[in-house]
Amino acid sequence: MTIKQSENCKKNNLKIIDRDVIKYIAVIPMIIGHMVAWFQMNNILNSDTIWTVLAAISLFAPPVFFFSISDGYIYTRSKKQYALRLLVFAVITQIPFALASYGTLFTLEAIRNLNIFFTLLAGLFAIIVWESNAKLIIRIIGIVLIDALTVVLGCEWMIFGVPIILEMHIFRDAPKKSFIFFAVCTIATQFITCGMNVFILLSPGFIAGTLSMFASYFFRTTFYNGKKGKHPVFAKWFFYIVYPLHFTVIYILIQIFQSK
Repeated sequence: MTIKQSENCKKNNLKIIDRDVIKYIAVIPMIIGHMVAWFQMNNILNSDTIWTVLAAISLFAPPVFFFSISDGYIYTRSKKQYALRLLVFAVITQIPFALASYGTLFTLEAIRNLNIFFTLLAGLFAIIVWESNAKLIIRIIGIVLIDALTVVLGCEWMIFGVPIILEMHIFRDAPKKSFIFFAVCTIATQFITCGMNVFILLSPGFIAGTLSMFASYFFRTTFYNGKKGKHPVFAKWFFYIVYPLHFTVIYILIQIFQSK
């Protein structure tokens, strides 16, 4: 056995986790981080470093779910049903998402700042457009318009969500290109969301958020074995339900703490 073959064997031995287990793992920091972040937004928790870092660990989840769209495109039996399912749960999730964020549904922000399900749906459409038989320039224009729509609608991860999902599909078998693209989008996203100031590059929020996303990327690429999971039906509905459910719980807890 050559040295290269030995190295490849060791890498394959690390690929022990299926797609569903990776998503189960990603849900944990997502829930913790979102709870802390929304408590900060509602002044239940302050902006101390420890809370800021805990809020940032929720960023471990998005790369996992972005990749699940790329993976889902390949393995789904019906892209139409897949898109419809994402749309339905995007609309359902928007209710607790808006309530947790603004405390009411009767505000423009409640329908203009949309949850990440809408971004995932836009990413799926971008992959569909990319894989169409249209000319390259037409496909590029279509993808740009889809990405622009996420900005207009204020979707989470606007600008960068769709490109990350698309690059995970296009560079699926080109890990170096995929990581470079992902790293650029990650740093740019963090730079914008943390205040677009050179000093934020050393802030706890920027560092923790960036490291969380990188950790997520390497966790998936190192341990993912390319398999769905042992209970795909349960896992599918679990992930669709847990997202709106955890925002519902966050909203209820916010009301309890603010009523005291």
